[in-house]
Amino acid sequence: MVNASPRDSFERIKAQLDVPKRVVITAGMPYANGPIHLGHLAGAFVPADIFARWWRMVVGDEHVLFVSGSDDHGVTSVMRAADEHLPINEYIQHIRTAHLDTFRRYHISLNHYGSTSDAQHLKSHTGLCQDFFTGLKHQQLLSVRSTQQWFDKSRQLFLPDRLVVGTCPVCGDDGAYSQECDRCGAQYSPEELVDPVSSLSGRMPILRETRHLWLDMYPLAPVIMRHLATMGRKTYQKSVLAELLSDIAPGLSFCKHSSQQLVDQRHYMQYQGLLSQLGKHKQRFGAHHKVSLEFCSYDDLAHAETLFRTAEIPYELNHSWSQRSMSRDVSWGLRLPTGLGLDDAELDHKTIYVWPESLIAPVSFTEQALRLTASAPSVTYKDYWYAQDAVRHQFIGIDNVYFYGVMQTALWLAQRADPYDLTKSDAELQLSQIHTFFHLQVSGHKMSKSRGNFFTADQVLTDDGRASDQMRYFLAFLSLKQKPANFDIKLCQQRSDFLAGPLNAAIEKPLSAARKQFGGRVPDGQLLPKVVRETEKILKITVTMMPQSKYPQFLLAVENYARLINSLFAIYKPHDDRYPAAARRDALYSCFFILKNLVILLAPFAPGVMDELRQSLALDKTIYAFSELAVPMSPGHQIEATPRCYFGAAAEVMSAELLAAAQADSASPAG
Repeated sequence: MVNASPRDSFERIKAQLDVPKRVVITAGMPYANGPIHLGHLAGAFVPADIFARWWRMVVGDEHVLFVSGSDDHGVTSVMRAADEHLPINEYIQHIRTAHLDTFRRYHISLNHYGSTSDAQHLKSHTGLCQDFFTGLKHQQLLSVRSTQQWFDKSRQLFLPDRLVVGTCPVCGDDGAYSQECDRCGAQYSPEELVDPVSSLSGRMPILRETRHLWLDMYPLAPVIMRHLATMGRKTYQKSVLAELLSDIAPGLSFCKHSSQQLVDQRHYMQYQGLLSQLGKHKQRFGAHHKVSLEFCSYDDLAHAETLFRTAEIPYELNHSWSQRSMSRDVSWGLRLPTGLGLDDAELDHKTIYVWPESLIAPVSFTEQALRLTASAPSVTYKDYWYAQDAVRHQFIGIDNVYFYGVMQTALWLAQRADPYDLTKSDAELQLSQIHTFFHLQVSGHKMSKSRGNFFTADQVLTDDGRASDQMRYFLAFLSLKQKPANFDIKLCQQRSDFLAGPLNAAIEKPLSAARKQFGGRVPDGQLLPKVVRETEKILKITVTMMPQSKYPQFLLAVENYARLINSLFAIYKPHDDRYPAAARRDALYSCFFILKNLVILLAPFAPGVMDELRQSLALDKTIYAFSELAVPMSPGHQIEATPRCYFGAAAEVMSAELLAAAQADSASPAG
């Protein structure tokens, strides 16, 4: 049996994990306008599912909720339904059924996959969303504003941003949207888009004035920055956090000259005279002879404003980031709440913009999940979203980081009695930890249903039951937390070949040796010193990497840990009775110790295959627990199954369509 010292060491390392009472996990919501594509899985659902399965092993199934749902409202779903000649509700139900089937194939273990238009929950979902708007109004963060918006005369409707495509005024990409370019990330006014075209009619839209409810986040800017600078450092990548903080940084702009004569640099000269009094700041020169100054804090900005006013230098605050429309001219959506006291009759015909609804929906889906679960009727969504002993993790694509990092923070703070106080209280909404993932790309472009450049999640798989686990493993191995990645079929083949080769060998060898040499039982032995050291390493990596969803680093470490089995067989020959019996027993005992750990460590990544291995080892499902890590199997434990192939080769995993594409790529001159 293992001596006390290694066991104590293992438990000390495991005790370093910070364990909450409850965990709620969300994945970015797909629009109800088509199938789940591989980008959805790679950048949201697979990472979130791995995380949910991991935390269930730590705190128990009953204390973890993994929720998401389809984003149903808006023009896109209506138009897709019309194309399919289906009523909107029937079309959305069809889409939702397809989504659920895809999630089932990929072992996505959602506790609840909701729908923002589900009639069963619509009343409570609408009420929750409207309550958020009431909170915003109470904090005086809402106003009514007239703006210019694209209007399709042939369809007689206003067009959301994503239904107007043209040429980006910054980088020249011809697939830019009305106010944002996916290629370069630039944001601009609708009228700046070059050669706009309506995606609905193919015609050039016109700009028409419309009145909408707007959110002003600027009063909350200092506290949003303070939140990002503290909690944001836990999960955001450094580059993402730096860009986010730069987007909302305190700043002002002024014109270099003070007259029509461009040679007049009076304002800039005055500014230079203030440099010794201004706080630390960055200076940028922009179009139209503008100078932008970015300060380190809002206190520094306030001081700069005082100096500029005294010097009579005209300036404007850089706060366009904080102004966001909250309503839309779309009939298919949730109605704005009544009684906001804004006295604008035109708002009676508006609906809630899908972006604030999608940020609030995970709370609503949590409420729905608990309502549908009879096992814990006393637990409410507030036990997950308000309680300090719970944690909230949201998995999103990088293009949504602004919505979740800034806008959701503003929405949440506005529901508090004092939105400027970040002190935690169980009576108030707690802010989430955000996990962002770069895009899975095709030929250098992010997968996009609207552009049509995507693989559906279903088309990449064969019907082999192992296929989805190996695709999950491959997607988790991509470093999408650090950078975008192309869907590389050759790399997918390489990962599948590793699983079907070295990892399968590491699994099969102990099973075969036990069957042939030890009567199909785990021998009585001691853990080898190297196994103890390597187990300590993998435990340290586990408690560090898994809570941060750093899966590629974790999997590399687990693969090296698995190779230890092949190393032990090469050295001690537990399958060959010509070698010393005691050493063979210790080696095989250690191999089964590693195997059990591998089942637990890899279960979140390849749940189907690992469960087959668990059954081959004749272990109960109760081993799916963090507490079971580094706990040896009992000597004499009977192994039930004969060795078999647990992972398939690439040809058994990927569809014929993708294999043909890989072969064609290999045969190309550039390949």
